[in-house]
Amino acid sequence: MAFGQFFNRTGFYEGMNGHTSIVQSVTINHEEKEFEIQTKNTLYHCPFDSCFFERQDDSPYKLPEYEGIKAEYYKSIDTQGLSKNDMLLVVADYCEYYFEKLIYQNPDGSEGDFSGYPHIGTYTDTYLIEGSHDYYKEHSQNIDIRYYVNNGGFEFYSLGTGGRNLWIENRGDSTLDIYGCGSPIELKPGKRILALKKDKSK
Repeated sequence: MAFGQFFNRTGFYEGMNGHTSIVQSVTINHEEKEFEIQTKNTLYHCPFDSCFFERQDDSPYKLPEYEGIKAEYYKSIDTQGLSKNDMLLVVADYCEYYFEKLIYQNPDGSEGDFSGYPHIGTYTDTYLIEGSHDYYKEHSQNIDIRYYVNNGGFEFYSLGTGGRNLWIENRGDSTLDIYGCGSPIELKPGKRILALKKDKSK
């Protein structure tokens, strides 16, 4: 039984980030407001308010009462006001490498496609985000975002946004220290900031 990268804050991950042993059962603890996932060796406690609902939508049938729980606990990302000239990097302390989502539009209005993956380093890990290579073979708006992962935040060393403004939103529970886009940023939980404004002359 497989799950997407569904739970954060709990140490339970499947898919890209690793595997548990075979899942024996998934039950709901309504009193504690959590899923209880029993594998061969471990019982995982996964609070409803710490779920990556967007990542589980591909296989909602794997979790009991999924649609009802999502309707109550899912906090959607507000994209109103974002244009084709904007890109939103969503980060949180409960995500591995702080990365949750990247939101942007292609010039034709379609949703931007990207891949994100960690690179394990000797002194510090880095996280790499790249736009769809198939799309950008025919367009000159390359996306190449890379940052060093630090304790309590991260530092960009590449900020290729395809000419877009870069907004960063903190959906986590603690303030993140962000460097590499001009002045240092202390991004508090629930806040969004314009971290990089594109040069209109280019």
